[in-house]
Amino acid sequence: MSLPDFPFDDISLESFATAFRAGRIRSRDVTQALLARIDALQPRLAAYSHVDHDGALARATAVDAMRAAGSDLGPLMGLPIALKDLYSVRGMSTNAGSRVDVSDLVPPQGPFVTALERAGCVLLGKTVTTEFAMGGINLTHRLPWNPCDMEIPRMTGGSSHGSAVAMAAGMAAITFGSDTGGSVRWPAALCAVVGYKASPDHWSTEGVFPLSKNMDSLGLFTSSAADAAFVEAAMRGQAAASAQPLDRLALGVPTEYYFDNVERDVRACFDEALARLRSRGARLVPVDVPEAREPDALFARLVPAEWLAFFGRERFLADKKDMDTVVQAWASRGLDVSADEYLRNERRRVELIALMRERIRGLDAWITPTVAVIPGPAADFDTVEKAMAWNKLNTQNTRPGNMFAQCGISLPIHHLCGTLPVGLQLCCAPGEDAHLLEVAGAVEDVVGRAPLPDLRKFVSSAAR
Repeated sequence: MSLPDFPFDDISLESFATAFRAGRIRSRDVTQALLARIDALQPRLAAYSHVDHDGALARATAVDAMRAAGSDLGPLMGLPIALKDLYSVRGMSTNAGSRVDVSDLVPPQGPFVTALERAGCVLLGKTVTTEFAMGGINLTHRLPWNPCDMEIPRMTGGSSHGSAVAMAAGMAAITFGSDTGGSVRWPAALCAVVGYKASPDHWSTEGVFPLSKNMDSLGLFTSSAADAAFVEAAMRGQAAASAQPLDRLALGVPTEYYFDNVERDVRACFDEALARLRSRGARLVPVDVPEAREPDALFARLVPAEWLAFFGRERFLADKKDMDTVVQAWASRGLDVSADEYLRNERRRVELIALMRERIRGLDAWITPTVAVIPGPAADFDTVEKAMAWNKLNTQNTRPGNMFAQCGISLPIHHLCGTLPVGLQLCCAPGEDAHLLEVAGAVEDVVGRAPLPDLRKFVSSAAR
């Protein structure tokens, strides 16, 4: 079996939009190529939970006809996309990664998916999520295969790991996820793609199966920061701004916490990135963020309690036996959270948002490693205890961004001096999403883009 080329390997989303509007590219041709890649890679990678072959081709054909008739739905028109299996889509089931029947809890399609439809996007299908988006690994569900290694199954991060793997493998033009404690930035870092987490109120989470009503954010995966900026701007009905001049940027480098437990390869790539930024005129400013240690304790109490409030305590106890063992352990943490403890923790979360907004004032962004470690072999995490410890370690640097209501992005930087994926994280104050993406574009111009893995041998070996 041969693997069809990735249609967006050498063309940006903006270039696609220009060519599509000029009639030089048909959405149906691109959609067919991506569906062929999905058919070839899905048996091994398991990135999708559902692929809508017929529906995607019908939508692409309709979009081509609309363009030919002179209709212009905007710059995202004709782009094939995939959505995490938390997003409600009319006519398509949502299982939230669970074997438990949650059909009565699934919300109706929300404004974000409707906006994508109206923009003329072509939905390829749903991508895999960990059960109820709790953490990065399930022990009783198949883990998607990380395309960074053809030989050894490696950790992918979560919970949006299906979308990250699909993007890394060229199985969609854009994939979408959600981020409550790092669930976009974390798998982006471990799968070597760009992962952008919006500010909590930047895009409506209505119509997305919730984990935390206060910390859920939507996000997306692309192959470049420029593509991420293009999508975000298109959703606002504007053109993407140019990258910020690097010699005008002031980037805050936290002096503590974010570098705890960082592996040597991660630190080497991050230091090389800083050296390149400094040599091009960026100002790197040490910042003290002692409060970054607080989110671990707050997150572990707030999020399970909020999820139980949505799912139902009695329902959880009745269905618990049918859930993944990691989910059982994580959700059970919310059973003994009292009302006064919840309110006290929520009050502190709000205080931290205001405090961090002041702490970042005068800086364009904070810059840190996204994840402290490279993706280890999946076989190393085969118990609930190991899985929970791995979740905590890997979200060490991403959870603060959710607790502080920041927007954030992870850029792949392993190509600077390593082999296995490493991510660089940028975080900005709440609501500064457009500025974040301008900064990310400037940083990407210096550190370069990581190439997507060559999976032709991957398919050939799987076929034998």
